[in-house]
Amino acid sequence: MNIAARIKRALDAFFAGRRRSVVPFVLINIFLLIMQVLYILARYKYINSEIPFWFAKNWGDFQLAPKHYIYYLPATAFVLTVVAGLIRYLNRLYLRYFDEIISYFVTIVNIFIFYSVYYIIQSASLPFLPFISAKFLALVPPFLVAFVAVYVVLPYFIDFAHKKRLVTDPEVHSHPAMLLRAPSARGGGFIYAVIFLLLSILFLGVGKQFQGIYLSVLMLAVLGITDDFQNTHPTSEFRVLENPFLRLLLLFLCVLPIILSGLVVSTVSIPFDGLVELGKISITLGSTSIPVVSAVLTMVWVVWMMNALSWSNGIDGQFAGVVGVSSVFVAILALRFEDLAPLHRSVAVMAAISAGAAFGFTKYTWYPSKIMWGFGAMAAGLVIAALSISVQTKVLVSVLFILIPFLDALVTFFRRIFQRKNPLSGDRGHLHHLLLDRGWEVQKIARFYWSAAIVFGLIGLLSPERYIVKLSLTIIGAVGFFIALLNLISLGQRKKKPELE
Repeated sequence: MNIAARIKRALDAFFAGRRRSVVPFVLINIFLLIMQVLYILARYKYINSEIPFWFAKNWGDFQLAPKHYIYYLPATAFVLTVVAGLIRYLNRLYLRYFDEIISYFVTIVNIFIFYSVYYIIQSASLPFLPFISAKFLALVPPFLVAFVAVYVVLPYFIDFAHKKRLVTDPEVHSHPAMLLRAPSARGGGFIYAVIFLLLSILFLGVGKQFQGIYLSVLMLAVLGITDDFQNTHPTSEFRVLENPFLRLLLLFLCVLPIILSGLVVSTVSIPFDGLVELGKISITLGSTSIPVVSAVLTMVWVVWMMNALSWSNGIDGQFAGVVGVSSVFVAILALRFEDLAPLHRSVAVMAAISAGAAFGFTKYTWYPSKIMWGFGAMAAGLVIAALSISVQTKVLVSVLFILIPFLDALVTFFRRIFQRKNPLSGDRGHLHHLLLDRGWEVQKIARFYWSAAIVFGLIGLLSPERYIVKLSLTIIGAVGFFIALLNLISLGQRKKKPELE
């Protein structure tokens, strides 16, 4: 084979599958252009009046230019990108690989231009603070490792689940709240819990202060995968787990290690009345003093948070976003203190691991999902609740992080009681079901939950301390009224249907 033929074959192999769309080329280069301009605008006031610009000239003053010349770099990148797009359009039908070569070339040039902008600003500016504090940058490695771990492990686990028949088939397994259209593996929550445990131990070790969380997550992982097994195997000896009251009892038992480790809510903010201490009555177990009221309220709170999140897990792609976004906000709150204790940094790392693991599910749980979280999703709720308590996050701020699932669960609980149904049994009356009935697509509902978590989380994060309680109560009341109203409208419509029939 001659050299020309080899080059042609190599090009065919390289560009195979890359000729479908110009969108990646456009998006990457637009991103590079925007980042150049934003970086210049953010640092412009720090740049010296003259900058090293003409690097092709002799060393010294000949290389200097007024600082506004730096805008020529993104302008050049813009012109280059537009010209490249025009050349692609004109030559697509004439030269086989010309448009691909142009795209790669321009993208590489724009990367170098972006680096030039960065280098000039770094070398010709007054001292300035970094955009992102080092304490937040330290969370990137655990986040990325967790994300990659879940992203890599899930395909293998999905194959394993199918081989072991750990799969929910809508034609075989019936449930009033089920929205599946095709078989989907179960056990995603188990993977989340295992990776969270392993990476937390890897990054933080087995410190005494976190042993309660570790043990609770491990218990929920085992309970979750066992429940997923019995759910997909009708003849399993674990079918007793279908009893909702037994499940609730087991959830309280899973939370017990957290309480015994001393992790409890010690104070509660009462609107217009300040803080209420909960630790006045206590009992001693061994060397640990456990405040009774705090312990009971903490157990109820954590179990409720777990169920509130789990009940909302009915739409493909929704749960990963809510858990991931909430975990990010918990990590930020953990680092909000001026004098950071080792505990705060450790909680932030665990929250970053939780966020990375949750976001790692997105591809595989987005509609149509390849895997379900299953009962192991309870572990994610426990992690968020426990870490929030660890860094003394206000209860109302924790509610804002998962506001939609929290209020949906609250309204659903009382609606079932009003309808004389078991409040722990599933039905098709959750908010995501009501939105589906109103014509919303699954992807739109998932994006709504993600957006709500981001918006309400930012409100909880950025609101002044003196206004947070009143503001939170106002938002909770308004959103709760909206969800309750949707439920009332839905109930009215369901009552009319039998009459029409």
